[in-house]
Amino acid sequence: MISIPRIISEKIEVPYAIVKDLLKKRMESGNLSTLQNLTLDVSSKIAKIDSQKAEDLIKKLVDEFKLSRFSAVQIANILPKTIEELRVLTITEGRVLLTSELQKILEVIRSFC
Repeated sequence: MISIPRIISEKIEVPYAIVKDLLKKRMESGNLSTLQNLTLDVSSKIAKIDSQKAEDLIKKLVDEFKLSRFSAVQIANILPKTIEELRVLTITEGRVLLTSELQKILEVIRSFC
């Protein structure tokens, strides 16, 4: 009999670091599919911070700077180093972020690296 996994919680945007951790845990309980192995390989190479730091950074960006979870996850995945890189990642916010606000966000990002 095939067991069907049940959904415990739903998050649309998941940072690479959490994907990596979830797949590593899944690997402990059995073999991964080809797609899961590929995803684990890619997420392991791309994730720049650990999953707890990624979640903490996302929460701070959403709470303090009122960014959408989508933008916050992209920022946690990429960890931009310049205002120009950060501006591109916040373009979907529907508002223009001031350079001073972007500078504060960069300071927060640096504190998590």
